[in-house]
Amino acid sequence: MNRLRQLEAFRAVMIAGGVTSAAHILNISQPAVSRLIASLEKSLNIPLFDRRQGRLHPTSEAEFLYGEVDRAIANLDHVAQLAADIRNQKAGHLRIACLPGFATSLLPRVVAEFLADRPDVTMSIQTRSSARVREWIAAQQYDIGIADEFEGHSAVNHESVNIRTVCAISSRHPLASQKTITPKDLDGLPMIIQDRQNRFYHAVKAAFDTSGAVLNHRVEVRQFATACLLAEQEVGIAIVSSIDAAEYIGRGLVTRTFEPQLPFRLDILYPKYHPRSLLMQEFIVQFRDSLAPFLLPDKSP
Repeated sequence: MNRLRQLEAFRAVMIAGGVTSAAHILNISQPAVSRLIASLEKSLNIPLFDRRQGRLHPTSEAEFLYGEVDRAIANLDHVAQLAADIRNQKAGHLRIACLPGFATSLLPRVVAEFLADRPDVTMSIQTRSSARVREWIAAQQYDIGIADEFEGHSAVNHESVNIRTVCAISSRHPLASQKTITPKDLDGLPMIIQDRQNRFYHAVKAAFDTSGAVLNHRVEVRQFATACLLAEQEVGIAIVSSIDAAEYIGRGLVTRTFEPQLPFRLDILYPKYHPRSLLMQEFIVQFRDSLAPFLLPDKSP
């Protein structure tokens, strides 16, 4: 620390051209600056200044040394600023793995808002199936995973949220005039369903079976975004996540309340044995906030 103060005093004198101005720069006394310069010359065994008529005149050795000292202190200042940026969530790198549909719906807006005032933050976003996302998180290859159908893993922590689902239908369809649509309304009509291996498909099928309605499988898809596009083209009607549906409203697609309400469970995954950075914690808060308009109301007392 003493050596750093010596170099700071040397740099200040070189910049200011004298001890008095250097003392103002460093906010210390003139004698303190003189002592630091003298101790630096002694430790380096190099004459840095000629003392003539009460003033310091840099030697050629000082001129040669100054460039390196200036760069070194500037680098230290940069490190200190970088540390402050990291502390204030203004710098760093985040790795996100998510479902393909999520990367084309809500996530881009959340990322854009998060990065808007963080020019030194970088991100990696990769899309794959829920199973692959889970594997990446378990292997600590990514910081945050967004998936569904998560069944647990010893190396993964997770939290689940229930997303509100809606009936996605072409604005030209006769049922678009209704505020609420039930399985009875959809009895035998062409439906765009999610992959039959998915938990959400079975929830939809159970709702139809309970009401005695026939679920007419017209097209089977893996992503809600695809279902919305097909519904817009009047291929059929779909029950989808309100997050995905929001991207297509006003483009020939309307959404209506579906009763009974069927939650779509979204899982947020984290590596269990990798500490969460301050930057990651801040992003998680912003991401959770972005989900608020789409969450299924909590009916617990």
